[in-house]
Amino acid sequence: MSVPIDAATLLPTFDRSVHSEEGACIAELVDELLRLHGRVMNNQKSTQLGSSTQAFVLAAVVLAQEPPTVARIARSLGFTRQAIQKVADVLESEGYVLYADNPHHKRSRQLLATEQGRQVYDQVNRESVEWTNQAAQGLESSDLQLTLQVLRRVRKNLEAYAEKN
Repeated sequence: MSVPIDAATLLPTFDRSVHSEEGACIAELVDELLRLHGRVMNNQKSTQLGSSTQAFVLAAVVLAQEPPTVARIARSLGFTRQAIQKVADVLESEGYVLYADNPHHKRSRQLLATEQGRQVYDQVNRESVEWTNQAAQGLESSDLQLTLQVLRRVRKNLEAYAEKN
């Protein structure tokens, strides 16, 4: 069980004094996102999968319009290809996904969900209802949609920055 932490007990992770006002807000947003990421990864426990990352990778395979590759999942989720490869290998060893030849690339195989993988995904998705509803308590759908739009814009800005450098 985790102990709630109030703002006064949070350790600082950046110095506002060197940033523009907007830059400081982005730094604070990133700080909060990292803290949120930690809570999500620690709280979203699946009864079927060993980690939340496995749940995200399995979802990416199950929900994809066409079978994805490890590299595509890694780019989409913002992880390294090697990290996603390890997760995909575990999912394959558990019987949740299969590797298949990729007609578009000789070495980059595609991932396909097995029937067992689809069933596990459905169970994990049902299990997430309680914690997502708890996380949304006191929030309006319109505020969450605006937050999502802002976060996507920040992500796209960072992707454009990475492409230039």
